Amino acid sequence: MKTVLLSVLCILTAMTACTEEKTDGLPLLLSQWNTTSIIPFLTKQNKYIYVDKSTLKPRSNQQFRSASPYTSTGFAVVENEKNESAIIDGNGKIVVDFSQHEIRLHTINGLTLYKKQSEYEKKMPFWQWEWNILGGAIKKEQTYRKIEIGVLETKQVLLQKDLPYLDESYYLNFTPVDENHVFWNGTLYKIKKNRFHKMEGNIVELLENKRMLKTSNGSFSMYGIHQNKALLHGLKGSETLSITFKGTNLVLHEINKERYEPQVPKLLVDSKNNNVYPFPQYEKAFPKEITKATSTQIDFIKKTSLVYSITNSPYFLLGVFNYDSDVWAFDWRYIDTLGQVEDHIDLYNFKVLDQVGNLVWPDRKMIFPDHYNVEGWKFGKIAGYEGMNDRFLIPIENKEQQRTMGLWNSKNHTWEIAPAYHKILLLDSEKDIYALQKENDGLYTLYDNKHKRDIGSTGYQSINSDGLVSCKLDAQHTIYYYIDISSGLEYREK
Repeated sequence: MKTVLLSVLCILTAMTACTEEKTDGLPLLLSQWNTTSIIPFLTKQNKYIYVDKSTLKPRSNQQFRSASPYTSTGFAVVENEKNESAIIDGNGKIVVDFSQHEIRLHTINGLTLYKKQSEYEKKMPFWQWEWNILGGAIKKEQTYRKIEIGVLETKQVLLQKDLPYLDESYYLNFTPVDENHVFWNGTLYKIKKNRFHKMEGNIVELLENKRMLKTSNGSFSMYGIHQNKALLHGLKGSETLSITFKGTNLVLHEINKERYEPQVPKLLVDSKNNNVYPFPQYEKAFPKEITKATSTQIDFIKKTSLVYSITNSPYFLLGVFNYDSDVWAFDWRYIDTLGQVEDHIDLYNFKVLDQVGNLVWPDRKMIFPDHYNVEGWKFGKIAGYEGMNDRFLIPIENKEQQRTMGLWNSKNHTWEIAPAYHKILLLDSEKDIYALQKENDGLYTLYDNKHKRDIGSTGYQSINSDGLVSCKLDAQHTIYYYIDISSGLEYREK
């Protein structure tokens, strides 16, 4: 699944344009080209052509002002000299005519989803005019966005709306459930003959193991995608958790309390039996009784303010905010479904993120224990991404207050990339390829961490994971083109 995400920079804006075409209804033809082997190539005339990746031989005589890589389904977005954009197929044929519309493409389950968007000024009724209290001009128009989302192959329209510019937006964040089902915009769809058919609505959360949460009248129900009967129903949100220990009821208040109310509460309570199902997957009930714990652990639990279910394990995570720490941090304990409390557990493939996406658990002391900090460093927010496993990007500040970043292996307790860089970007977790920036505002270079070698010798102003790079020709001119991030091969004419 890959999204063609187009830059807001002027040189790339036309990669995001499309038309209002809707009716055709005919299936698009299969490509005569193997689109996985072709790439946009920048010529000396600052035009893009499509070439074979290995031979750089042109696939056609078509030239464009800008061009995107092909999706896995065989479509690309191109721009002409009028700053108009179109969609072409793998044969180079225009399947959506040039226009001023913005477009993004997204592939899922072998189909291509598109989003078309354009802005326009809409005349408003006089009671919605914007009056200037200082006596200036009256604004009688408001900026609107026209949005259309659908399936490119069948031209099926899934959503079509005109919205004020500052209102909610819609994204191509379709999520596959299995080969025949996808989730998007609160709705479960079944794919049949390349068309999307609505199955369920009012879905607020898609969960693992083909489960989903639906909401109605302030309560929540859990369903399997193939089940008409709810697995759980009548669930209510709560910030209070009760648990007994040796006949004494411990009431924990303000559990998982957040600054802004989440769409789905972090604790869901079954009104029939008072079972409590914690975030993130709500897949198991929190124990009602503590069966094994020390007095120190009980004192800790009384102060608990964070309770998460650790997925794919019998454990729950208990967090107490450490007010004595000089950094934002929690202390942790763990309890299993039988009510047994533990001070430590083996690290599972599970991460806890705060509201802005920073890693909370496993915390810095688990990832980088204090006895390895022989330099007396201070630490910034640690980042770990899917596919990195035991490796984490860690920002540090040394005693001279110099800030750098490195790639740390928490299993081997070694720096795989020394903390000698201003910024490190993950480009490909499977191939273990990174972009390294030595100094602030410096150029990025490619690095193959698997083979511990630099890739090429060219530095770039920016590098994207799809190979799009930018390079300054001089103070006024910047060019954009594609490279192979595995080899450093540049797809441009020098």
